[in-house]
Amino acid sequence: MRDGNPEAHPAPDVGEDRLAPREPCRFTRGFRLAVLSAAAVVVTMVAGAPAPAEAHGRLGAAEGRCRLFIGPDIMNFTGYLPEASKNEFCEDIPATGPIIMVFDAEQEELRDMKVELRIVKDIGGEEKENEDLQAVTVAYREPKSYPTGTINFEHTFNEPGYFVGIVTVTGDHGERWVSRFPFSVGKSFMRDLPVYLTLGLGTIAAFLIYLVHRRRDTTTAAKAHKPPPPPPPPSAPDEDHGPEATPAE
Repeated sequence: MRDGNPEAHPAPDVGEDRLAPREPCRFTRGFRLAVLSAAAVVVTMVAGAPAPAEAHGRLGAAEGRCRLFIGPDIMNFTGYLPEASKNEFCEDIPATGPIIMVFDAEQEELRDMKVELRIVKDIGGEEKENEDLQAVTVAYREPKSYPTGTINFEHTFNEPGYFVGIVTVTGDHGERWVSRFPFSVGKSFMRDLPVYLTLGLGTIAAFLIYLVHRRRDTTTAAKAHKPPPPPPPPSAPDEDHGPEATPAE
């Protein structure tokens, strides 16, 4: 027979059964949100990162080659460091010392045009350069035609720094194409440092989001599985009434 005291037989916790199966789903949602957040950070960085032709002017890797885009034409570019173990480069020059830049024209028309080569210090833009071009010029070769289509340009960088290469092509019919490509010497890591910092911050942010959702799911699960309070002790018999009276015969 059931005791009349409702506290002695608590009703089953319906909410517990309802919430318990949802714990894996909540954890999965939190983990999925963290992964999506990290993916969003990566996509944002990739979308906002400059393309090779944008980061280094018109110079960049394309179709497995290092190419310089100038006007409608293309020059294949190869850089060499004769005194370094890694003696070939495309954009930034990893170390100081003597370098050799080789430009190889793909189109025949470039062989009939005059090519001018100049390297200047990167002082913040073409407008500032033109204020005193000679003062910021560190290497120069006057306009000249190259019937073979191959140009060898040698220079020695004694100090690290940031520079801009300028290739100017002029033709007999008034063509004038200018291609600029910024590059660094001995500072490759510093140029890529903002990218490394952004990647690191994005990874940390995604991990923190994951931890926050994991902690929230753990707290919710703990509350859902909280055991019911123990039933109160059975009440003692009433001693004030004494023994029951025996009915008279």
